[in-house]
Amino acid sequence: MFGRKTIAIGNDPKFSLKVGHDRYNNLIIKELRVSGDNLDDVISQMQEALEKFNEMKGEVILNE
Repeated sequence: MFGRKTIAIGNDPKFSLKVGHDRYNNLIIKELRVSGDNLDDVISQMQEALEKFNEMKGEVILNE
């Protein structure tokens, strides 16, 4: 699984998460963008994005 993968939820995504692999083939976050109307929304979206990343990381480990 090489290259980048972008996750965007809905037509107007509140967060964008781009992942890739480092030179040791570990899954890493290349870019994380979060948007919201207030700080609580931004924190909530960041937590959701990190949860999605952890899910993806778990899937990669299970597939190896």
